[in-house]
Amino acid sequence: MSTSSAPDTPALRIGPDVTLSCEDVETASRDEHTRLRTTSAAEAALASSRAALERAREAGRPVYGVTTGLGPLVDEEVGPEEESSSGSEASFRDDRGRKLIAHLGAGAGSFAPPPLVRGTMIVRLQTLAQGHSAVRPALVDAVAEVFESGLIPAVPEIGSLGASGDLTPLAHIARACTGEGSVVTSDGELRDAAEALEAIGRAPVRLGRRDALGLVNGTAFMTAYAALAVARGRRLLERAEALTGLIYRLLGCSREALGEGLHRARGHSGQIQSAAAIRDVATREGARPSAERPLQEVYSLRCAPQILGAVREQLRHARDLAEVELNGATDNPVFDTDGADVLHGGNFQGQQIAFAADALNEALTQAGVLAERQLDVLLSPDQNGGAPPLLAWEPGPNSGFGGAQLTATALVAEMRNDAQMAATSSIPTNGDNQDVVSMGALAARRAHGQTRHLATILSILGLALGQLIHLRAEGRADGPAPDLPGWMPAVDPIREDRALRAEIEDLTDRWVVPSPS
Repeated sequence: MSTSSAPDTPALRIGPDVTLSCEDVETASRDEHTRLRTTSAAEAALASSRAALERAREAGRPVYGVTTGLGPLVDEEVGPEEESSSGSEASFRDDRGRKLIAHLGAGAGSFAPPPLVRGTMIVRLQTLAQGHSAVRPALVDAVAEVFESGLIPAVPEIGSLGASGDLTPLAHIARACTGEGSVVTSDGELRDAAEALEAIGRAPVRLGRRDALGLVNGTAFMTAYAALAVARGRRLLERAEALTGLIYRLLGCSREALGEGLHRARGHSGQIQSAAAIRDVATREGARPSAERPLQEVYSLRCAPQILGAVREQLRHARDLAEVELNGATDNPVFDTDGADVLHGGNFQGQQIAFAADALNEALTQAGVLAERQLDVLLSPDQNGGAPPLLAWEPGPNSGFGGAQLTATALVAEMRNDAQMAATSSIPTNGDNQDVVSMGALAARRAHGQTRHLATILSILGLALGQLIHLRAEGRADGPAPDLPGWMPAVDPIREDRALRAEIEDLTDRWVVPSPS
């Protein structure tokens, strides 16, 4: 793969000397112009691990998936692969790798969104670039070229147990690269993979057995979902803290519950950071607490630093696990190029990501619960500082945010229902070879889905705060009416009831995805 790129083309470097973050994966997965560039360290590591495989084969050592069958068929011997040691495309006399993974072309459900498929490809290529997979170096180039072409393999969301990695979804990516299965074009059209590759002048990728197994034995699908959920979750946490600070400011709540000394006395770093973020917005432009507010606010305000601080710490934990995973070797076997060993084990088992995603899911759900309760404070006349009930411009003829609150409450119910643990729901399969599975893909998909629910609840809360400012500006509610902060788009006052779905969706879209750089 070329190590240079056009000056204005974003390039993401991959290799053992690069540590990718969740945001790196998210940004590159959403930009169809991203180019992938292997580092010189990656090129050396790829060549070294491939040489280790050749030495093992020449010595007659068993290598899982190369000289053996798969899963419960591991004791079945497979004849020598008809591939020369050069590993070039022209050296294949048959296509055993393609046959090896054909049975994995199953799956169910909707196709994964394009950014998640592209993120999966990035994570898997970063794993291969570590140099422990013993795939042909040319394979990394070939898959990267498919990634850069704009073609998106059509990948069913359901089918991975997170045991031998994400076998089924990764097989759909691998098979699309070989011209089998389907792809989604940049226009959203579903096309036969072979026809799509031919249309862009890209020959189908040929796979040896080790290449095929190297593409599917790994946790890239679940890790991509988890990484994007972490990146989204960080932004939504910051938004939740800012909205909480704006509530404090508008209602004139006592700042005592945000005091630095209070939170340092407990000692949790996430709580200290969340309190500081809320306090920064609450006290901006010299805002002062109101003598009419109670000494102690309800828990959704008073305990917001504790709750959102705990969310911060869960996010940090999930990030740590996801970033180790996306920069590590999740194959079987793993090739120890220094010692020329073939290490058979279970690095493709996704329990870390499953646990991380479940914990993240739990944290996102509680953030949604908090935001919905804060919305209720704004809509309740006995707590909202003298504003009309439901923030209706003219209560009675109008219902204000009554319908929007129903949506927020329904979303909390959805989040709670989807917050059930997946990481402990193992079901034995594969002839009892995979007798304990992680369900990491299910856990990560759920956590990623929760970010959209949370963003929608926060959007409704943000719109309600905008309505409160408009009510005050026109004398229909007591208190100051500061300008909306820069991160909150201008919203029209709701003088007469109107359908808010489009406005909620627009704000959700703004907050759930990264802003263009």
